[in-house]
Amino acid sequence: MKKIWKLLKQHLQEDFYLSYYVTVGIVLTLFIFFNYRFAFEKKVIDAYSNFTKFFVYLLFYGSGYYLTIFLLSIFKKTKSFISNPFFWLYSLFGLSLLSLDGSVPYLNSFIYDNFNSQLTYWVYKVSVNGVSFFTILIPLLLFYLVFDKKEKHYYGLNNQQADLKPYWSLLLLMLPLLLSASFLESFQRQYPMYRSNNAYLVLEIPEWTAAIIYEIAYGLDFITVELLFRGFLVIGMIKILGRNAIVPMAVIYCMLHFGKPMGEAISSIFGGYILGVVAYESRSVWGGIIVHMGIAWMMEIIAYIQKLLH
Repeated sequence: MKKIWKLLKQHLQEDFYLSYYVTVGIVLTLFIFFNYRFAFEKKVIDAYSNFTKFFVYLLFYGSGYYLTIFLLSIFKKTKSFISNPFFWLYSLFGLSLLSLDGSVPYLNSFIYDNFNSQLTYWVYKVSVNGVSFFTILIPLLLFYLVFDKKEKHYYGLNNQQADLKPYWSLLLLMLPLLLSASFLESFQRQYPMYRSNNAYLVLEIPEWTAAIIYEIAYGLDFITVELLFRGFLVIGMIKILGRNAIVPMAVIYCMLHFGKPMGEAISSIFGGYILGVVAYESRSVWGGIIVHMGIAWMMEIIAYIQKLLH
């Protein structure tokens, strides 16, 4: 933990601008209020489908990212990167992958047209997590081979020399907080993410097997989340934005959580920021993967236990 706080302190000493941070905080507060007051993502964005939904998501995430970039250029008086074509190439590519992963065009209709009606819910839930292999992992690998191969980092996945012990300690510190949160009604409504269904009957397997397959896909999805947010949007953008890459990433990382309880969206700002700082300093995403996947699975296990006790 001391190492993480040391990295965070060092970053804040070099990056912190009160007016910039406060203004971004106000903008995020307005975004969060608007989304949860009017259920914007659930009622507006989710009303679209296929590539229309992709473009709506692109506008949605792009508004948060580029507004933060605009504020950065105003308050920090740094605008040189705006005329850099690689800034636009990298940022639009990253936002496009995020929007593609969120919209997964035609996946829903493909599953409902080709699978037994009792299987569709389970297959969709497993597929929507596993599909990021095609929407994020492979596209980022191709992008890396074309534009960043000389960097030798593959956006933080290749760097396995980072000290990972602090992240296991952080998970232990998170455990009592997660246990406390598990008694909240909003937590119990959201978790566990797996919902009992009849897929196991059709597949002729125990329901716990169907649940474990879902949970594995759910957990592995966080590898691609870390690779995109902390890997590509921070480590990949270092040569363009330097430390300035972290705050815009944290903003859209918060927006990624708008479909979850408000408390989780708010906490994701700080979590995303801290993991961004760690990725920047270590040039590795493995610490973030441990923390992110660990917290997700701990929340699921705690939720299952809560369910059994009620």
